[in-house]
Amino acid sequence: MATQRPNGRWRAQVLIGTDENGKRIYKSFEADTEDEADYAALTFKLGKGKKVKRKDITLRAAMRAYIESKRGILSPTTIRSYETIEKGFGEYLDTHLLQISKVNLQTALNQYMFKGRKDGRAKTRTPKSVRNAYGLINAVLKQNDIELGEISLPRKQEIEYATPFDNDLKNIFEVFKGTHIEIPVLLATFCSLRRGEICGLRFSDVDYEKKMIRIERSRGRIGSEDYVKEPKTKKSKRVVFVTDYILELIRNTAHNSEDEYIFKYTPDLITKRFLAILKKNGLPECRFHDLRHSFVSVLSAHGIDPMYIQTIGGWSSDRVMRSVYLQISQNHLRDESEQANSVFEALMQPNATKEEKKAQ
Repeated sequence: MATQRPNGRWRAQVLIGTDENGKRIYKSFEADTEDEADYAALTFKLGKGKKVKRKDITLRAAMRAYIESKRGILSPTTIRSYETIEKGFGEYLDTHLLQISKVNLQTALNQYMFKGRKDGRAKTRTPKSVRNAYGLINAVLKQNDIELGEISLPRKQEIEYATPFDNDLKNIFEVFKGTHIEIPVLLATFCSLRRGEICGLRFSDVDYEKKMIRIERSRGRIGSEDYVKEPKTKKSKRVVFVTDYILELIRNTAHNSEDEYIFKYTPDLITKRFLAILKKNGLPECRFHDLRHSFVSVLSAHGIDPMYIQTIGGWSSDRVMRSVYLQISQNHLRDESEQANSVFEALMQPNATKEEKKAQ
């Protein structure tokens, strides 16, 4: 990765060998921006030690250089998605940069959409997959000062969410009670935690006296390798307040050290177990992530302060929750959390009646 020099320019270095005394020899590349310096170094490496002129660089080489320049900056899952696009896009990526045009890129994107075929049957890629591929290619082209103008992309699909509401949530709480993923289900619903945030919780993040949990990290797995990273956004690094019931479940979870992760499963395994238990008990299928939608929808319907919902949910953009983002004090969060948690606790009661819920 490039580093900034005292003169303001950026320098990236490539190890090209060692001298007779074993001292490492580097080739340096300087540029006005960090990306340009990294790109120059990476294209040098891709050219096997030869300086590569832009007219000789293929879109594939430029894409690999772009991906490498973002490794360590973007999340591992994003990098993995970029590599999947590079692997599956096809021969068009071998086109030289200066031969890329609006027409041939449009044609390549259309072919990419209809490339997925399985068992002889046509299987198109989703509009989202095509748009993601274009987003990557466009970023690569822009890094190389190439602007093609507007490209026609498939229309975004309207997503139909299967958000569990009061009765569905009550059933979910009942069937997951005592299971290995009861804690994740409750944390996703009561506190709007994402799967990775749940997997990233350590016992040391729990404050039993203040009844709160600090969200400090996200943990996941790509292939056979685990990774730990910062939460999704700056606002995702937050504090949430939980009920005595959830605290006791965590306290009673076996562990030998406070540094251990509370939940040993991976995010994907949470999803698989969640869907399996829903199916086994004949409940409507929904995504584990839909519990975050439940957090917003149910609390909004019960008149909970929208800023509490946005802050606890860890959303940094006002597009999700409201048009103007405001700060909210921890004392206010604590007061609102008591009311918010009581809403979900009432749904956990097996004898709760419609009249009792109306009274709330």
